[in-house]
Amino acid sequence: MLPTVHPDDSPPRTITSSGAIAISSDDRTTPILSSGVEERPYSVRDEEEQSLIERCLNGNIEAFRPLVQRYQRLAFSVALRMLGSRPDAEDVAQQAFVDAFNALDRFRGQGRPRAFSTWLLRIAVNRSKDILKSKKRTEEPLRHDVPGSAAVFSHDPSNPESNASRGERRQHLEEALLQLDPKYREILILKDIEDLSYDEIRPILELPISTLKIRAVRARMMLRRLVDGEGGR
Repeated sequence: MLPTVHPDDSPPRTITSSGAIAISSDDRTTPILSSGVEERPYSVRDEEEQSLIERCLNGNIEAFRPLVQRYQRLAFSVALRMLGSRPDAEDVAQQAFVDAFNALDRFRGQGRPRAFSTWLLRIAVNRSKDILKSKKRTEEPLRHDVPGSAAVFSHDPSNPESNASRGERRQHLEEALLQLDPKYREILILKDIEDLSYDEIRPILELPISTLKIRAVRARMMLRRLVDGEGGR
């Protein structure tokens, strides 16, 4: 039996950090959701994960548990930003791990960095888009579902004078993100919030890097217009 995903009880995400707001940039093609965190090498982690997967394939189901613990917050975070609904995001995260476990024999890391996490995210993103298509609903702002501690846009606790205005801007960003078409929302979530490279995003969204770059530029401009009150798409 697979471990249950509990996003609120899981340890902090290990693949990325929450982003700081950089809305004042004059370059309208640069991210306004930026992590500003320097990447570290993941070769050791990739080897560990491949070993865990091989143990699973050899019948040790419990070897999958560390993978769930390591990436449950990431899968939940991406699904939540895609859907704006905590229950739906929890369902997507849970099912993504079930799907990944059931398809482990078809997983091919092939020495790629973050191979398992990008594979898992492809499953989570696709399931999120399936929900959006099936429900065809009007999405609610994230403020209804996301507590402050889980918000993706960080603030600086050492500067309380500016936190109030940053909190308002963060909320505006969260609401604006959900107004974007899913194809633009997903690229901002993966590139500017989760801080993945285009090489890592390419197998997740199954698009050429040139298309991803163009889409990211357009998505940032759309989001900026929404945040600046210039309208939608």
